[in-house]
Parts: sequence; structure tokens; C-alpha cells
Amino acid sequence: MTCAGSLFFELPPQPSNPAAEEGTAAGELLAHLLLKKESELRRASNAVDIDDDMRFFVAPIADEIKANAQSDILCEQRIDWTTRSGIVISGSYDVSYVSGGKLYIEDLKYGYGIVEVKENWQLLGYAIGEVIRQNRSFKKIVLKVQQPRPHHEDGPAREWEITYEQLLEYKEQIEARMDRIAKGYSELVTSSKCKYCPATAEACTAFNRAVFHGVDHVLSHAQQDSISEKEISFQLDILDRVNEVLKIKYDSLKQLAVVRLQNGKIIPNYMTEESFGDRKWKKEVSPAVIETMTGKKITEIVMLSPAKAEKVGVPKDLVKTFVDRHFIGHKLVRKDATLLGSKIFGLNKPQINN
Repeated sequence: MTCAGSLFFELPPQPSNPAAEEGTAAGELLAHLLLKKESELRRASNAVDIDDDMRFFVAPIADEIKANAQSDILCEQRIDWTTRSGIVISGSYDVSYVSGGKLYIEDLKYGYGIVEVKENWQLLGYAIGEVIRQNRSFKKIVLKVQQPRPHHEDGPAREWEITYEQLLEYKEQIEARMDRIAKGYSELVTSSKCKYCPATAEACTAFNRAVFHGVDHVLSHAQQDSISEKEISFQLDILDRVNEVLKIKYDSLKQLAVVRLQNGKIIPNYMTEESFGDRKWKKEVSPAVIETMTGKKITEIVMLSPAKAEKVGVPKDLVKTFVDRHFIGHKLVRKDATLLGSKIFGLNKPQINN
């Protein structure tokens, strides 16, 4: 929905990464808990270990869903629905159920990159597909993002409720977009969503132009002897956007380089080496085993963080009474994201010739 041109790139399969693998494992744990399987899940199907931290964050979500659901809970349900243009919208949602006559579609995001729920096209596509699959209408549809680890001002669980009529309006927006794409519309549009696109490393001319346009713009403003307050604001906006596109470009190039090297290519001055996470005790090893073998106690009592304490049921008012937050200085916060507009994103929208 953001960039029609991305659908026309022919790219090789992209390798997975540890964060994505961890997210897949967390989703599998959530389904395991919701489906009330008797055996304990210790390792996901992708070989990622289910550790205590993951259980700590995912188990309360499962409990919340089970307490709210008034129907069978569906997990990892495949939905495929065909638009009038013939383009198929495909995917698998994490959780769906009905409560109070409302259809709930929930998505677990275990990573730290903030995901917003309002007008989330992924969730809207899931909701449309589920309504079609069930062949029934709901007065209300609730889309929900469960993101337990990063801080968000609206909390770790964020939901957006729409009416059935509103869902149909969003479906029509998707239909109209797919109609244009089926007729060959392939405009490239750069945005913050570029970080999810594998074409940013080499194939996308729009993103490459955005990177170099941004760098050139910064360099052209770097020679001023003095700047006004208005100019400070303007340059901060520019640098913020340049920093974003440069990070996306840098990360995508690194991933491309790793893939090329693994395929036997030579990249001057670069090589790959194995990377490992922090050491962890094997699942079968207990503190008692180590103490028996060495005489050393390796356990310690540590207070949960205030956030984790609230998750296990300690009242927030009590936590607030006993929590201290030290002043560490002032930080700059942009309050009005609409001022000045985007100086880089949105520029350079070449067509792809197919």
C-alpha cells in the first residue's frame, strides 16, 4: 500500500535474522499456550530456545486473550482472499477470536521496533480475510498489536476499533490500489517503510536517490558561520531524515554483503565471521548440579524491574511510591512532526518500466 513499485522487484530469497527468528519462536509459544497443549514448549520449530524471558512476556498475553475470548481461539490461521483485479492478498494472523460480538485480530510483535496499530494494513488485510473466511459480518472489528518489550506511551497492548462499514471502506481502498497495480502502476515511493524492503540495498533507484539527495543537502548547509533558531529547526529535521535513510541503507548493504560473501563472492576489505549470542546454561543444567559438582552456589535473588513487577500483579500505585527516577539531563524532543514536511522522503518517484 505504501510503495507499489516494490511488488515489481525480482529479488532472491532473503536470509532470516536472529530478531525475526526470535519473533517466530515467540509467536509459536503464544499459540502453544493458547491451544492449551499439555507439554511444555522448550524449543520452537526453528530451533530457537524458549527461555524464561520469552515466557515472562508472552504468558500474560495468552492469559489476557483466554480471559477475553468468548469463542474458539484461532492461531496462525492462513487467510487468502482475491481482489477483483485477481491479485491475491495472503497471510497468516497470530490470533483471532470473537468477544462481545466483536471480531478480534491480534498480532504479537516481539521485537523492539515500534509497530502502530491504527491503519495497519497488515492487520486490516487479515481482518478482511477472516470476515470473508467466516462469511459473516461483525458490528465491530478490533485490531490489536501486542508488543510487550519496548516502551510505548499507549502501553504494550494497543488496539484500534472500527465498524464493519469502515472495514469495507478500507477494503475498497485496497481494491482500488490493486486495480491500479494490475494495470501496471509501479511508482516507487520512499518512506520509513523502506527498512522492511530488501530492494533498498541495490535495486531501488528512488531510495538511492533519497540517500544521496539527503547527504548533498546536509553538506550544502554545513558551511554556515551562524544559524538562526528557525534554521536550527530546519537542519534538525533534515538530519533526522538523513540519519534514517542512511541507517536503512547501511543495514541493507551489510546484509547484502553477507549474502554475497556466503555465496562465494569477494568484497574488498570485508569478510564474514561467526557471531554468537550470550552464553546460556543448557536446559538440562540446574543450579543444584553445579553446586554438587563444584560446591559453589550460582543463584542470586534479584528484584524484578518495576515494569516486570507490574506485570506480575504489583499495583502500579505502589510501584510508583517506591520507584525513583534520577534526573540525567535534558533531551530534545520533536513535538510537531507535521512542520516543514518531509525534505527527503517523498521525493524522487521514478517509474519502473516492465
